[in-house]
Amino acid sequence: MSYLTELQGLGIQVKRTSGEVKTLCPKCSHTRKNKSDFCLSVNIDQGIYNCHNCGWAGNVKFKQKVEYVKPPKVNAELNSRIIDWFGKRGITEPTLVHYKIGESVEYIPQVQKKRRTINFNYFRAGELVNVKYRDAEKNFKLVSGAELIFYGLDNIADNKSCYIVEGELDALSLHEAGLYSVVSVPNGASKGNQRLDYLDNCYKYFENKEEIILCTDNDQPGLMLRKELARRLGAYRCKYVDFGDFKDANEVLINKGAETLRQYIKGAKNFPLEGVINVSDIWTSVLNFNENGIKNYSLGIGDSDNYFKLAFGEWTVLTGIPNSGKSDFTDQILVNLATKYGFRCAMFSPESWPYEGHIKRIADKLNERSCSVDDLNHTKDFIQEHFYWVKIDLENLTLKGILDAFKQLVFQKGVNVLLIDPWNMLDHSAQRDFSYIGKQLSEITQFCQQTNTHLFLVAHPRKIESDNGVYKKPGLYDISGSADFYNKAYNGLVCYRNIGQKTEYKSDIVSVYVEKVKRKENGQLGQFDVAPDFRNGGVYKPIGKENKTFEVIKDTNVPW
Repeated sequence: MSYLTELQGLGIQVKRTSGEVKTLCPKCSHTRKNKSDFCLSVNIDQGIYNCHNCGWAGNVKFKQKVEYVKPPKVNAELNSRIIDWFGKRGITEPTLVHYKIGESVEYIPQVQKKRRTINFNYFRAGELVNVKYRDAEKNFKLVSGAELIFYGLDNIADNKSCYIVEGELDALSLHEAGLYSVVSVPNGASKGNQRLDYLDNCYKYFENKEEIILCTDNDQPGLMLRKELARRLGAYRCKYVDFGDFKDANEVLINKGAETLRQYIKGAKNFPLEGVINVSDIWTSVLNFNENGIKNYSLGIGDSDNYFKLAFGEWTVLTGIPNSGKSDFTDQILVNLATKYGFRCAMFSPESWPYEGHIKRIADKLNERSCSVDDLNHTKDFIQEHFYWVKIDLENLTLKGILDAFKQLVFQKGVNVLLIDPWNMLDHSAQRDFSYIGKQLSEITQFCQQTNTHLFLVAHPRKIESDNGVYKKPGLYDISGSADFYNKAYNGLVCYRNIGQKTEYKSDIVSVYVEKVKRKENGQLGQFDVAPDFRNGGVYKPIGKENKTFEVIKDTNVPW
């Protein structure tokens, strides 16, 4: 694989398409006495760069933490041109003054020329953090490298309720209607804007809110944004506004006036959480399901796509005998989901303690080699953004404690995928009768559905059987505790390490048996074989079996 394009995006100029080269450093070469000195070492295949002069280094494969730039001084001077433009859209001068609307001449990338623009100034605690420049043709730009935050953030600081809209004009429209505790997302709801990085930067402003009214646009991107905001902020305290035949709040204001807009907002509906579901509440979702089916995601391991893909609102149980590679296999799944889709993952994994070692193994898989100190430093920001570990203490040892911690990570960090490894390490002292496990697993189902997440639950079998000294493959009904694991789980996987069946990676074959898939859209029953390549970070790869099979029970040379 080549990272040439990504390296060129950083200003690194190389004449080759692969391999290791030395070239000029875009950070320091132009300032040096010998401007032609090749001080930057670059590995194009791995995306790694390191300047031996100024120390500039990194790995383009992983997102690096950035220092936000500060925008120029506030321009909030009104003129007749601005007042007239907003007046045609139902916005009066006092509202413009409140939001400190201004005007300037800016270079607009979409048209590649300077244009007169309206300035939407983004403040936090009275400090200018970003500016959106918009021209008359709806082209816009934000300050490059500046922090993304909600527009109008200071409006909601001291209120127990707030409104979230999809654009600055909609925020001004609600203000015109006498609804002042309102913020807007900074970059709309277009495709690819569902990560909500700006919420990560502003979450503390929403922690104390008892009610959050979501007023997104009445189109497909707006509905997707509404769904993700509710997931992140907690649907139990959110309501949503349906603008009917109108696209957004400003369109209502222009055509029907402030009073009608207030009535739309007052008619905000609760998200369906429990009890009877009215068809009208989920009709848009019904239409989307009819057109697109269930959205699922590849595990990215060997032939896994032929048998199982991950969907949200579900959970998967995974079992196997000790030292079969269950934990290592699930680590690979999380790494693949983080790198391929940008998903954020949270883990409760006491058997992987100390977490320092677990983080190192994650980094090895990400870099596909045993990491050096430089590799770890280059990968740190990516791991910090995409992986979270729940503390191991007495408060978190119950399923409720773990799910509560997971819920906070869903709200605050937008976590998508969760792992409990293993079930057997939880505190089950509250078990009183045979129905205990079934009730606990129902709690997991409810959690996944309400947070729209996927949870992997690793569970040990109750006993390990052998045939002539060779361990038998367990099934889902062999999990310690109850047959409810098979009955309640959406999906069931079994990891089985074929000890002695060596691969080209000098490791044993790991057979993954898909023994339950509740929804046919997500896969089918079957088996695929993989193996960890410990020479390249322990990454799981498709395999071709060697001819020789060794009749052994344990292999101390494999680092499980």
